[in-house]
Amino acid sequence: MTIGRAVAALGLALAVSGVPGMSQAQQAAVPTQAAHIEAAQRFLMTWGAQRWDDLRTVTGDTVAVKVGDTAYTLDPGAHRSDVMLTLPFRGLSTVRTDGKVTGVKVDELVLKVGAGETRGPGTVQLAEDNGVFRVTGITVTAP
Repeated sequence: MTIGRAVAALGLALAVSGVPGMSQAQQAAVPTQAAHIEAAQRFLMTWGAQRWDDLRTVTGDTVAVKVGDTAYTLDPGAHRSDVMLTLPFRGLSTVRTDGKVTGVKVDELVLKVGAGETRGPGTVQLAEDNGVFRVTGITVTAP
C-alpha cells in the first residue's frame, strides 16, 4: 500500500510539474501581433481616449489628418487636435507597397470635426525605423 501511494504521489508531482512546461510551449506557438498593427492600434486607442503622452510614443511631433478633401493637424505635444477619434474603430489590416509595410487599413472610423461627424474607412500611414513603427498620418474617406 505504501509503494502504491508513493507511485501515485510521484505521478501527481510529475503531472503537475509538466503542466507549466506544456502551457509555455503552447504559448510560444501562438504568434505575437505584428509591430505595425500594434502601433496603429495603440495610436487609435490613445487618440480616442485623449491620452496625449501615450500618443506621443507612437507618433512624431505632429500627425497629418485628412478627412475627405480637408486637412487637419493632430499635435500630441500640445495636447490638441481639430479632429477627434470616437471609439470604437473596427477592422485592421496591413497595407503594403512593393512588399514593404506602409500602413494599416481600418474598416470603420468615426471622427468628430466641430459639431459634425464623419464615418468611413481609413488608412493609418506608418514609417519604420529599425523595426519601430511611427504614425505619420491618417486618411479617412468621407462618404
